[in-house]
Parts: sequence; C-alpha cells; structure tokens
Amino acid sequence: MQLGLFSPLYLRKLFERMGATYIKLGQLIASAPTLFPPEYVEEFQKCFDRVPTVPFEEIQSILHDELGTIDSVYEYIDPVSIASASIAQVHGARLKGSSEDVVIKVLKRGIEDILVTDPNFVYIVARILEFLNPELSRASMAFQSIAVCDLLGHLIYSGTRN
Repeated sequence: MQLGLFSPLYLRKLFERMGATYIKLGQLIASAPTLFPPEYVEEFQKCFDRVPTVPFEEIQSILHDELGTIDSVYEYIDPVSIASASIAQVHGARLKGSSEDVVIKVLKRGIEDILVTDPNFVYIVARILEFLNPELSRASMAFQSIAVCDLLGHLIYSGTRN
C-alpha cells in the first residue's frame, strides 16, 4: 500500500537527503509497525545502519578536532566505514603502539545541535504521522508528540554516549 504520492523508497531517500532529524523520524517509522503499513516499516529499517556515509576526509577532520593529532592515538583507521547511521559513522582502527584492533564511532559534525535545537521536529513528526495515517486524531497526536520527545531524548543520549 502506497500512502499518497510517496512510495516507501522515495520517502526514505528524501528523508536521507534532509538529514539527521528526518533519518531519526525514519527510524521511528521503522519501529512503529502498528502505525505504518508494512512496506514503509520494512523500507525504513534501512535508516538504522545503511544511510549514506560521510566522506572519510570529514571523519578525519572530526577526529582531528577532537583528538588533535590522530596519529598519536591511532596507528591506522580504515577509510571504509563499517556502518553509517543518522548520528554517527563507525570505522575499524588500530590503537597506536598496540596490535589491538578497535572500532570507533565518530559522531557526525553538528548532530547534537541539529537534534537538540530543531524546534519544528515534533510538529513535523505529528503532521507526517497524521498524513501517513489519517485515522490518528489530533488528540492522539498530542500523545504521539510527547512519545516522540521521549524517544528523541533517548536517541540523543544513547547515540552520543555509545
């Protein structure tokens, strides 16, 4: 079942182009099979770990800003990411002076500001939920907005702390 003009694939790709806030919304859709048609839930599963990657040069720049000289901490960082999601990108690495391989999760630039300060996010989520599922009443949207705020807070906390 296609909702309105937007196929699941088109809507997911649109969300990815619109950035982190909308990718989080896509993750909400993927996590709500009782609210959305199965083909949307399935397509938006890709928002968890298969979003477009940030160029490795940007990852190096972020690490340099955080650590100073990257070479003082890591002997090697794999330029090919293991995974990329809305908040962070994951790369394999080797610690300096060690044979220990590690995995590093690099928070994408500006993510905290985007997720915390986007004042329209909850309103947009409520409107999209109403559009995608007209059976939801405006009264229930107030409850959904509170749930989205709670979820967003959890996602910000867990995404930046892991």
